[in-house]
Amino acid sequence: MSGSQIRRRCVLDGRLALPANAVLDGNYRIARVVGSGGFGITYEAEDVSLGTTVALKEYYPVEFGDRDATMRVRPRLEKHKPVFEWGRANFLEEARTLARFEHPSIVRVARVFEANATAYMVMRFEQGRSFATWLTSLGRSPTQEELDAIVVPLLDALETLHAQNFLHRDIAPDNIIVRADGTPVLLDFGAARRAVAEATRALTGVIKAGYSPHEQYTSNSRLQGPWSDLYALGGTLYRAVTGQAPEEATLRVGDDHMPSAVKAANGDYRPRFLAAIDACLEVMPSERPQSVAQLRAMLLGESFYQKLAIRWRISPPALGPAAWRWLASAATALALLAGGYGGLQYMRSPATATEAHQRADAAAAGSADEQASTEARALAEARRKQDERLAAESKAAEDRARQEAEAKALADAAAAKKKADAAAQQKGAFDGEWEVVGVGGERCRAKNWNYRISIQNDQIFVPGLAPGKVSSNGKFTYRYVAVGWRNVPPGNFTGKFTGDSGGGEYNYSDYCFGTMKLKRV
Repeated sequence: MSGSQIRRRCVLDGRLALPANAVLDGNYRIARVVGSGGFGITYEAEDVSLGTTVALKEYYPVEFGDRDATMRVRPRLEKHKPVFEWGRANFLEEARTLARFEHPSIVRVARVFEANATAYMVMRFEQGRSFATWLTSLGRSPTQEELDAIVVPLLDALETLHAQNFLHRDIAPDNIIVRADGTPVLLDFGAARRAVAEATRALTGVIKAGYSPHEQYTSNSRLQGPWSDLYALGGTLYRAVTGQAPEEATLRVGDDHMPSAVKAANGDYRPRFLAAIDACLEVMPSERPQSVAQLRAMLLGESFYQKLAIRWRISPPALGPAAWRWLASAATALALLAGGYGGLQYMRSPATATEAHQRADAAAAGSADEQASTEARALAEARRKQDERLAAESKAAEDRARQEAEAKALADAAAAKKKADAAAQQKGAFDGEWEVVGVGGERCRAKNWNYRISIQNDQIFVPGLAPGKVSSNGKFTYRYVAVGWRNVPPGNFTGKFTGDSGGGEYNYSDYCFGTMKLKRV
């Protein structure tokens, strides 16, 4: 079943969702379905005790799970049980991890609980529209200011996640909510979906064409890191500035014809902003920004401070980033002073004004040197922390890989034991004497005949010939010589036993063939 088929099933088949007014954990009353996918359903619900609206996400992998008449969600088949439970465990772990974050642009998880043989997380209900819907509703390209208002909080949110060795892995226009005030919030981290996909090697359910980086098309999570989330964020911004989704990453390997954001953008955007989007969308992970801090500098650049330089009549190339940040602080201070001093600046003589500019230049240069030194120390500290994060991520990836291998080994061992037990139960189940009755054979001298065979230890004994075999599922095959027939080779008899009876076909090298029935004597 494809990902789109799963989503259609989840949306169209009302039997999959909990009914309105159903109450979970004695406190959460279901109102309606607000979203669904291949691994879960999200409801709008009422917190009865507080009288507030919450979002309730249910773990429901529709490809290998099903809801019974009691509303319980269970593995569809016994073979699905290990991967079902593995996904549920990761769903719970994701909820507990998200509950640690208190950031306005990260969906707030209030609690997690288990019911109906599955798991639920209670989240803050976010009023707003998806980023994809927001873009469509504008009817135009978003402005630089509108995108800045969304990007800056998202960068801060991702930096918070990455600092705790946590990746989103599913950033896309439909997983970002834009509130009424224009601020964003990240949704749908999908740890359970990713865990199941890696366990089953079925990665189509976790890939979003155009937004998933190349390294996410493999089950080796060690290749992923902050740069993977930055690729997806770059793809989301590419969609915003060009009006088109990026080409799928796997189609760009070795032969990349996708227009750059610098060339394809439809609006008036900062050149460095567009160049940063293109940097995020590099196919090779090593060629992308490696951290949020690095991307933030690329996206925002100096243009915020260049506007301030016009007022000061300072040429932008004369100062570095540290000086421009100092200018921003200086401009803020002057704005506060303006209310008390009125038009004092304009009453100064030209000489006084020139002296003031010279003092400002000297102060800016000194501050720039000091700030540059501070930045160097901060950069070294950031690199040290990044190295620590990468080492922690590598260890976490190794731990996950080991846990996955252990879980798979346990599942394989359980499956092998079950198969062996079933085979042991079936072994010898058909031993004994059986009567074989021929039915209307074509071109046979005798249209109806019968004889007996003996089965011992799943072997069919026929005089003068090698023993036939009976498999654990009841299928059999043996050879038999027709009495009184000359120059006719032994016939081949095949069929299946079911309980104390059976049936099959026989063929004497096309000389005589037909059907037969068997009955335990």
